[in-house]
Amino acid sequence: MNIARDLLCIAKGEVLDDSWSRQVYSVDASHYEIEPAAVACPVDEHDVQRLCEYSSSKKIPITARGAGTGLLGQSLSYGLILDFSKHMDKIIDIDNDYVTVQPGIVKAILDKELKKRNKFLPPDPASSNYCTIGGMIADNSSGIHTLGYGSTISFIEEIKVVYPDGKLGFASPSKYDNKMKKLGELLWPHVHEIRNCYPGVSKNSCGYRLDAVLADNFNPQKIFAASEGTLAVMTSAKLHILDIPAYRSLMVLGFEDLLSAVSAVPAILKFSPIALEMLDRTVARSNDDKTSDTGCLLIIEFAGNSSSNKVEGCMRACKQELADRCSVIEYASDEQSITKIWRARKNALNSIMKLTLGNRKPLGLIEDTVVRPDNLVEHACNLLKIYQENRLDYVIYGHVGDGNMHTRPLIDTASTKEVELIREIANNVFAQVIKRGGTITGEHGDGIARTGYIQMMYGKRITSLFSMVKKLFDPSFTMNPCKKILCNDL
Repeated sequence: MNIARDLLCIAKGEVLDDSWSRQVYSVDASHYEIEPAAVACPVDEHDVQRLCEYSSSKKIPITARGAGTGLLGQSLSYGLILDFSKHMDKIIDIDNDYVTVQPGIVKAILDKELKKRNKFLPPDPASSNYCTIGGMIADNSSGIHTLGYGSTISFIEEIKVVYPDGKLGFASPSKYDNKMKKLGELLWPHVHEIRNCYPGVSKNSCGYRLDAVLADNFNPQKIFAASEGTLAVMTSAKLHILDIPAYRSLMVLGFEDLLSAVSAVPAILKFSPIALEMLDRTVARSNDDKTSDTGCLLIIEFAGNSSSNKVEGCMRACKQELADRCSVIEYASDEQSITKIWRARKNALNSIMKLTLGNRKPLGLIEDTVVRPDNLVEHACNLLKIYQENRLDYVIYGHVGDGNMHTRPLIDTASTKEVELIREIANNVFAQVIKRGGTITGEHGDGIARTGYIQMMYGKRITSLFSMVKKLFDPSFTMNPCKKILCNDL
């Protein structure tokens, strides 16, 4: 079978199958490497239909890809890759409270256009300068300001997709196709179990977000958030947008160590910040930051539209509350200074990856856990104890206002013993997180690395529902297989 030759006959966009192109698309921001059979760059919805029809008829896996910024191998496949960043990267429509876009548009480009109208789409992952909206929906991305505004799933109003057989689909609360109707019929009998089994935290990208689909009313469009392209291929999305806040203030606080910093989080949250971030000394020093002599940093932002006095008042009250627990490192209330500080925070992951030395890497598996903020100290103590007992170097940072800790131990990936050790650590950490009502992934998703832990997270009854959802949308199992649902479960 010559896949590329076949695709050239049915698709208008480029088709790549040379060894160099396949090598380029064999990697993403994870440590995995899987070489695809071919890559296609669809030009429009009709192209996507034809490519899906071909994939389904030939039983060839098909995987949508944006910028390849996923950290768990979400966009890697041995089948056909659809690269949406080449052509399907347009803004379709902007109105006062929504924007409609194609999946390949880069978040930073969308931000720039929305800013001209004094609007913004709040989710702002560290990779905003190059990640695409399609990828953000697929992973249910969050970012620094999720504390104040919510994750990507909170802003999805309508989705248009192509199903595996090439048929068009659409979903919104008020209008949806027959497949979505069947989804509702499948889920509503289990509504109480679904609402009781999901974690009680503010962000979650583990498994399928059935809880969001059934929250209050029927929201079928939200089934695609965090689905990692395993159910259908998205061709456009209508997203809710907000006014850029008129007043902002930010301060950077220095604490003696990690535990003293996270112990202050519940007190800070009483003042309703829109962002509350943490950088441990390991990250601050690798980032060559001028504040690196401090044991741990908290970055806190307040914002509002009604009054600058109210925003500044919250800042002052928060500062006074913490006066005897930390020092004020920096303060900013102008856009340029605030942007500069947040840029340093967003560079954290890049700085961490520079710690790679040969086979010794800051490995991601437990890097995205979430617990309730009042459980952060206990969670941090457990992590530090594990690292100390196993004599592991590590980094910790994250969105502590949401209880979301990004931590990576430095592991020798060439050592069978150390690779097995990280699996043991994952079992320990995940068990403790689940026990505390948290989630094993808040925003990075499951991908290749964590799909095997989803049943541990939800139990057999909910994961069996996940399998039913997968079979409803993708009976041929061609949509990004082995993510969300283990291949042997299909």
